[in-house]
Amino acid sequence: MIYHREHSIQAIREEEQQTVQAERLAQQSVEAARVFAASSVSLSDDQALAMPELFPMWEDVLAAGNKLAEGSVLRDGETLYRVVQAGGVTPQENQPPHGEGMLAVYRPIETEHTGTQEDPIPWVYGMDCRAGQYFSYEGHVYRVAEGGDMIPCVWAPRTPGLWQWELVS
Repeated sequence: MIYHREHSIQAIREEEQQTVQAERLAQQSVEAARVFAASSVSLSDDQALAMPELFPMWEDVLAAGNKLAEGSVLRDGETLYRVVQAGGVTPQENQPPHGEGMLAVYRPIETEHTGTQEDPIPWVYGMDCRAGQYFSYEGHVYRVAEGGDMIPCVWAPRTPGLWQWELVS
């Protein structure tokens, strides 16, 4: 009987150790994935959108003060941004990705929609808008006219006198 009790206690201890090791491995795996995501400049927009929580927050990047390489991805609020400035950028407090005039440095990532008439992309200031794509804005659907690429687009659909936007519905 004593043998069975000692054997049971040993089995419980081994199980507890395995649980602790599994938890540590899970934490280390998440941290490794975050390091990979933060340093990767070759992930596609779709790949980035599939794992947004792995990318560093703007506040953390700013606090670290390290230069971000061209192609890096970061989160600002709920939006992912890619560094598009040649040579990268060192984050500055008064120059957040969503800030005015920052489109030459950061671009919002949006590929959850196909950009077709049936699945238009919700228009966001600063996103790249290419000829033939469809966007939704204020309850309407717009198409980017042939030859009307706007990279980055700072003119909302409905902008008076702008031929690049065609009202579809």
